[in-house]
Amino acid sequence: MNAEMYCIAGRLRMLSRIITGRYNEAFAAEGVTFAQAALLMHIFGLPGIRQGALGKRLQIEKSAMSRDVQLLQRNGWLTDSIRKGLFLTDDGAALAKRCHKIWKTLNQRIREELGPDAVDGLTVFSDKLLENR
Repeated sequence: MNAEMYCIAGRLRMLSRIITGRYNEAFAAEGVTFAQAALLMHIFGLPGIRQGALGKRLQIEKSAMSRDVQLLQRNGWLTDSIRKGLFLTDDGAALAKRCHKIWKTLNQRIREELGPDAVDGLTVFSDKLLENR
């Protein structure tokens, strides 16, 4: 397809669904989605971060963030204190570590499949968008 003819937003949404589907499949055995695994991994690295700050950092809508945080709490992987922020339980930390191993392997595989030109192009593209926010 001619690059001048497709909708950039539509193309990005389609590509996002494809890649997110691959990540969701990889995390399914752990009982979490990619979005939930990402939250666990970020909280592992940033214990005590407040829900709003994490949502802003990851560009997650408030309602989606609240829904995933509540699910992680119900599963016993996360504690939440309005004053102290988000913390993983021991089970949550163990899950975050397993998720990180899955992510690292899959991320490397996808980078290799895409090749350096596509990955570099994505880096340029995302840097440009992020600097203009």
